[in-house]
Amino acid sequence: MVIQDTLFVLWLMVAGPLWAVLGLFLLPGVNRGRKNEDLIPDTTLKIAGVIGGFALGPVGLGLFYFEPTLIRRTTLTIGVVLTVFLSSQVMVRVVDPHFPSALWLILAGPLWAALAAYFIPRHYRDQEADDQNVLTAAALGGFAIGPLIFGLMWKTTPKINRDWMIVLGSLGAWQIYTLFAIQNPTNPCVQAPFSVTYLTQQTANGVVIGCIYSLMAVGLTLIYSVQGIVSFAHGQLYMVGGYFSFYFLLHAGNLLSELTGTEVQVNPIWGIPVAAIIVFLMGAVFERIFLKPMHEGLIERVSEYAILITFGFGFVIEYTTLAVAGPFPQRTNRFIDIRRFTLQRTQITDEFAFGPINIIGDRAFAMVVGIVLIFALLYFLQRTWTGRALRATSQDRQAAAVTGINPTNMNTLSFGMGSMLAAMSGAALIPIFAWVPWVGAEMVGRSYVIVVLGGLGSVPGALVGGIVVGIVEALGAGCHPDPSRGAAYKEAFALVIFALVLLLKPTGLFGQEQH
Repeated sequence: MVIQDTLFVLWLMVAGPLWAVLGLFLLPGVNRGRKNEDLIPDTTLKIAGVIGGFALGPVGLGLFYFEPTLIRRTTLTIGVVLTVFLSSQVMVRVVDPHFPSALWLILAGPLWAALAAYFIPRHYRDQEADDQNVLTAAALGGFAIGPLIFGLMWKTTPKINRDWMIVLGSLGAWQIYTLFAIQNPTNPCVQAPFSVTYLTQQTANGVVIGCIYSLMAVGLTLIYSVQGIVSFAHGQLYMVGGYFSFYFLLHAGNLLSELTGTEVQVNPIWGIPVAAIIVFLMGAVFERIFLKPMHEGLIERVSEYAILITFGFGFVIEYTTLAVAGPFPQRTNRFIDIRRFTLQRTQITDEFAFGPINIIGDRAFAMVVGIVLIFALLYFLQRTWTGRALRATSQDRQAAAVTGINPTNMNTLSFGMGSMLAAMSGAALIPIFAWVPWVGAEMVGRSYVIVVLGGLGSVPGALVGGIVVGIVEALGAGCHPDPSRGAAYKEAFALVIFALVLLLKPTGLFGQEQH
């Protein structure tokens, strides 16, 4: 195997896997002769030994051995970053791009993940140790550090917490990124210095569209938090909100043109409140007729009924819209005349420049609309009597009824408001995307992912989850080696996030454990 320089060999001598193994077994000796109150958990020492040995070899081990007070979360995080940076810098100097992949598969990767996931949880059960989250940590550890995970978890069977998952998951993700960079050196996401501007541009695009995703997901969250059901008509309510906005703008423009004698185009911003009012009434009437009996105990199998009735409601909306509007794509005029906002190019050094960063004007305007509406909802829920009544109903229906709150009215209000938020999201996006009757099916899938990511019932979680999903989709599509395929796989990237959240933190970022 041809290597451009001796850096790879030098790194193996002064740091790297060998020193990591030595640190795994040597650093726990720090506890010898120490008082009980000064003891450092063996698991922490082993992790510090692996990180210090892999990053700085004997220097790292010496620092941790003679100054155990340096073993803190901040220090270990810096060590992980340094480890990843050094190993990636070594690997990019290998001429044959297949060598790093083969080496990674030997030292870590899918095979070790499968072995760790099979053997380590069984060992925990044999030792009668707490095996919560062990399967996930073992799989992530095998994928990230290969056989070293057996040394970390086999002997002491430590209790696995979220920090384990974050460190192991981040290390595995960075390894994948490094291998991707080696295999695709001309990809815009890894081609420095251009990659910094490109990644910033994709991230900005993701944040902008993610805020709009959040507006729709917030409505789904509100319905679930109060009524305890998932509305399967949410995507269709989003779609029909866009169509109500379109037809209002069309007829209002024609009417004003006839009255004034000149062509008048109504700004799409006026379509948002119109769609909100109409769809709020639709949702409230539907809830009163079809969901109220469910909460009054007239339906035996509540969960199945809620799924079927909301799915049927969405089916009726979609195919009624298809019959009335037809299958042809529609789009309204622009919100603002500014086509894009530009952060100008900045020359930082002779060889490195940052920018320009462009944000489409209509998307930026829609993002502002989404953020304003979400914060208005938060103010309504936190500062008004009706908002507090909704929150009280979501926490304990019976206790809320005792204090004079009518849970039936709160159910209707929550479903109407949730439907209204979906419609406003659609009305905000119809100037940006081509609108067809089945556009809601794609968006509602994202909403479910966002709600789970942010935490069921959490409005701030929906906002953060939407931004995360938007960024992941933008980076996934922008960094794919084939841009056309990357755009087609956008939903798949969101589903990967969905699966990881279910594995690592099923309650979501802001969700609470149910007892």
